Amino acid sequence: MALSAISFITFSKILSSTLLPFRRPLPSLFAAGDLREGVSLEKTISLHSHGKHQNDRLGGLHLAIVQKRLEERTLDSRSNQEEDGSSSGHIAKASEFRMALCELLEQSKIIPLGVCGDIGVTITGIENDSRKVRPGDLFVCCIGYKTDGHYFINDAIERGAVAVLACRKIDLDGILDCGALVIVEDVNSLLPSLAANFYGNPSKRMSVIGVTGTNGKTTTTHLVRAIYEAMGVKTGMLGTVGYHGYGESQLDVPNTTPDALTVQKLMARMEVKETQAVVMEASSQGLALGRCDAIDFDVAVFTNLTRDHYDFHGSEEDYKNSKAKLFARMVDPNHHCKIVNIDDPNAKFFVSQGKKGVPVVTYAMENKKADVCPLTFELSLSKTDILIITPKGVLEISTRLIGRHNIYNILAAVAVGVGVDAKLEDIKKGIEGVDGISGRFELIHENQPFGVIVDYAHSPDALSRILDTVRELGARRIITVFGCAGESDRGKRSMMAKIATDRSEVVVLTSDNPKTENPANIYDDMLSVFGWTVQDYVRHSRNECCLCLPNGHKLFVHDLRRVAVRAAIAMAEEGDAVVVAGRGHETFQLEGNKKVHIDDREECRAALRDLDKLRQVGLGKCIPRMESMVSFSSNADGLALTK
Repeated sequence: MALSAISFITFSKILSSTLLPFRRPLPSLFAAGDLREGVSLEKTISLHSHGKHQNDRLGGLHLAIVQKRLEERTLDSRSNQEEDGSSSGHIAKASEFRMALCELLEQSKIIPLGVCGDIGVTITGIENDSRKVRPGDLFVCCIGYKTDGHYFINDAIERGAVAVLACRKIDLDGILDCGALVIVEDVNSLLPSLAANFYGNPSKRMSVIGVTGTNGKTTTTHLVRAIYEAMGVKTGMLGTVGYHGYGESQLDVPNTTPDALTVQKLMARMEVKETQAVVMEASSQGLALGRCDAIDFDVAVFTNLTRDHYDFHGSEEDYKNSKAKLFARMVDPNHHCKIVNIDDPNAKFFVSQGKKGVPVVTYAMENKKADVCPLTFELSLSKTDILIITPKGVLEISTRLIGRHNIYNILAAVAVGVGVDAKLEDIKKGIEGVDGISGRFELIHENQPFGVIVDYAHSPDALSRILDTVRELGARRIITVFGCAGESDRGKRSMMAKIATDRSEVVVLTSDNPKTENPANIYDDMLSVFGWTVQDYVRHSRNECCLCLPNGHKLFVHDLRRVAVRAAIAMAEEGDAVVVAGRGHETFQLEGNKKVHIDDREECRAALRDLDKLRQVGLGKCIPRMESMVSFSSNADGLALTK
């Protein structure tokens, strides 16, 4: 207790010496000058007055688990060396994996419905995309939403596939010769087990931390990885921003949670690099589709649950149950641990998943009963200072991660550290070593007298949080640019438009991955909250360059994202903040069947460099009418936007 008291007194002195006097108007964080080192409004918010408290339930996962898994890996390696006489271990290179098909089927507990050919054939790889097949591979005919692998069997065989796993009646007369054709009941459900067994179940020899929730997964995984690295544990990461193996640079992956085959390949590759732990985002879609089924998780983290992906799940209940699959695996009190945000109303549901007796570490900003919670915190545009209470003592953290929403992410990471019995100094070192996350409240600075922020916020709650954070940091006006993705949850489009226009003085609706959906339909959904359609807006814009809302805020619409970003930045004045939301780190968007390069950060920097020119042509006062960029045509689907 003495240490906690000293820490609190020391931190209080720091706070009292840096607070700005309240007898004069508070300067905006978005004023002229260097935004990182310039004027800052610092707020101290005391949430709790209690000292250190104990958590009787906390057993801790301990680093012994990592050590145990390393020992298991060593034993496996020695065993394989004795069997084959090698000295390099059984996972020297990912390319050296090979196994008889019959052995793989047996290990995966697969009983075929039918077999044609020799199932004793040796396979050297597994693929579910015929375009990626190499000689010696097993081609797995997965059935997707838009494609069916059964249509590409001959393509796979021509590329060298020696065996095919299918789940439909196959016309053998139309199939090229290959080593073996195996028919099973459901290919998709078997892929996780097949991939895991072929690549040697790498997750069983690593400590695996899964992070699920609507918002905060990416930042939390980065922070947890940093804590593990600070503990001296070689740690890899899988998530939205990409894949990081220990000692390797980033490798892009197509989904937040890659398919089961890709996950196992990446983990096997990590193991080759002597990775000891993996932190990964576990999305609701990934969990629902079984992409995580054959992964041996040790720690499950729940951040929060708000509306998202209802186009896929159909309901909040299905969305919640999908995420709960991660926690249902927490069954061993000696090896598993649950980390839960108890400010979220769904916390009890997630705690109840799995078996009783598994250690639970809770965190919160508002709930004083949480194991990990802030005593005080300061917010500024240059840094965030937090004093955190934990069962292990009081922790002082100063980080470049900005905003209240990031405090939740930091608390989640601290809770993981507590759960695995990390030292407080390692937790502090890890978190403070993370300067920022790509596309997450990323500040774009070209010496302009206003703030420009790029963020991945693409759900109602995420957009609300980011705009509230910007307001709390003292923006004079908020100018928000965002769009809604095509072929996704239509119900959230009007919600996000309402949130943006309530919290921003100026809003520019624009495109964001329309895919093959008619863009006009997307704008209609967003504008419906105001009783408008995009056609109404275009007619209105012939006389007025924007829609003036009842609250005095302004709304613009432009289907070219580059124009929308440039217009928003041209409108900004000293003390304002421009928020470009929805895409974050992404570098392309899908327009029809085309993949078009666009990076919000690049667009913002280009706009800032050309700021004077943009204003000279009047872009800072009025956005060009949409009809100058697009024409409207009627078709069977209704109103269409055609460039």
